[in-house]
Formats: sequence, structure tokens, C-alpha cells
Amino acid sequence: MIMLRICRTPAQLANGAEALSLPAALPAAREIAGKWGCELVPTGEMLVPPFGGKEGWLLLPDIMHRLQGILLACRQGPAGVPELLVAREEEATTWEDFLLMKLAHTLAYRLKGQLFFGEEMGEETEPLPVEPERFATFEAYVDRVLEAEDDLVKEIKKAWIYAHRKRAIR
Repeated sequence: MIMLRICRTPAQLANGAEALSLPAALPAAREIAGKWGCELVPTGEMLVPPFGGKEGWLLLPDIMHRLQGILLACRQGPAGVPELLVAREEEATTWEDFLLMKLAHTLAYRLKGQLFFGEEMGEETEPLPVEPERFATFEAYVDRVLEAEDDLVKEIKKAWIYAHRKRAIR
């Protein structure tokens, strides 16, 4: 599973910042779902729960653009403080990759949280820059993913990314 975590800093918690929660995250998730043609459903409504049956919400793009969807969940972090998880399964469409980044960066920005890649926070883990503008559109996401590539490689990879937005290609 590919996962991004949104956490509060110790300083935020010391200054009385509200703990992160699913209710606090739902307005942004609903906005993204509406704008990008997705359903937002509780995981409990799924007959066969993906993501190991974790409690939370699933952002489900159109059936042709998804394999499992994007999980939005809350869990106790290493310090016993709630953190938000935004995750996708290993196999996903590039559209799901985009939505994962869109949702995680939007939530981190709006909730003023730190964004981390991966399951656990290690001593050397640095937070990712929170850049919702870099994931504002699918085109911006593709440009971000390919920013370090040379022109020819960039065009080849861009064609692959656009082709793999839909599940039928996989």
C-alpha cells in the first residue's frame, strides 16, 4: 500500500491545535469528490472491504479510472496522537495516483498539518513540502512527476501516464 500521513507537529499540539480527525477532513474530501467526479463512501458500506478493512472513507473515481480507490482514514500515530492516512493499493491507475496526491496535499494544507510518506515516522523522516498547487490538475501532476526527465523521455513517459489513467489499459 502507498500511504501519505498527515500529522500535527509537537508545537501545534502544545499550542492547543485541534487533533486531526475524519470529520475535519470530510469537507475537503467531499469538495474533491464533487469536482473530480468521484463518490465518497464509508468503508463500512463495501461488501468486500479493500485496504484490509480499515475504517474510514473511500474516494472512488469513475469505475474506468479506478482499481480500488483512495482510502481516507484516521489512526493513532506513534505518539498516541491521531493522524490522517491517505492511501492507495500498490496496483492503481495513474488517475488514482493523482487523486492520492491531490487529497493528501489539500488536506495537509487546509488542516495545517505536516505530510509524510510511508507507514511509520522514523527519526530521519523529513516532512514533504505541502504543495497543493502542484497537484491542482492532472496536467500539473504529470508535470511534477516528470520535471526531472529529458524532453524525449518526458514525452514517452507522459504518453504512458495518460494511457494508464484508465483501468482498461492495465
